[in-house]
Amino acid sequence: MSDFDSKAAAWDNNPDHFDRAVKLANYLQEQVDVTAVKTALEYGSGTGLLSFALKEALPFITLMDSSIEMTKEAQRKVDEQKIDSLRPLQYDILTQDMPQDKYDLIYILQTLHHIEDTDLFLEKSAQLLNRGGNLVIIDLVKEDGSFHEDEFHGHRGFVQTELEGKMKRAGFEITHYGICHIIQKELEDGSKKEFPLFMMVGRK
Repeated sequence: MSDFDSKAAAWDNNPDHFDRAVKLANYLQEQVDVTAVKTALEYGSGTGLLSFALKEALPFITLMDSSIEMTKEAQRKVDEQKIDSLRPLQYDILTQDMPQDKYDLIYILQTLHHIEDTDLFLEKSAQLLNRGGNLVIIDLVKEDGSFHEDEFHGHRGFVQTELEGKMKRAGFEITHYGICHIIQKELEDGSKKEFPLFMMVGRK
């Protein structure tokens, strides 16, 4: 069982996760014209908190995650609330064949720093987007490694200029960058630290 599989059942019990999703959903709608979006994809969607917060603004959202337990939890909530516009899907575009579906909007929340090959993700995202579609990345500003205090092999956040360069090489025009949220986290030594989240929007 993966680390995210083991966290799925209790993920939504943290009120900070819910509050963050609502805040970020509002911020996203300020930066992207969602009225032009017909189909959207949340990649690394987990239990789908961000997509649930966007369900009234977007007509159809695919919630894609490689974790079977996260996907099951998202599906449980969709069935419980009888929501036809959300489709949880266990899938990984980085290791599986590319799906045939195309999207007007792809968004990803605190998932990019877990993806080793960020260039490959950006390339795949460009392939999945319709012309004029937007990729929205929400993730950690470059940090000292204290956000993940246990053994962690991903990225310690991102530098704006470096990620912008990668986005541009993948064919995106950067239309927005801004700090959209501050995570307040208590570390193992009892101290508290702030970790900013940024939102970067690229148009294909």
